[in-house]
Amino acid sequence: MDEGYLIELLTEMAQLKERNKCMETELKEMQERYSEISLKLAEVEGERQQLVMTVRNLKNGKRS
Repeated sequence: MDEGYLIELLTEMAQLKERNKCMETELKEMQERYSEISLKLAEVEGERQQLVMTVRNLKNGKRS
C-alpha cells in the first residue's frame, strides 16, 4: 500500500467522522424539535377536547 493511498484513506475517514458528528448533532436537534412539537400537539388536543365538551354542554343546555 503506497503512502499516498494511505493518506487519502485517512483524509476520507476524517471527513466521514466529521460528517457523522454533524449528522448526530442534527439528529439530536430534530429529536428535540419532535419532542417539542409532540408536547404542543398534546396540549392543543387537550384544549380541543375541552372545547368539544363545552360545546356539547351548551347544546345540551339549550335543549332543556
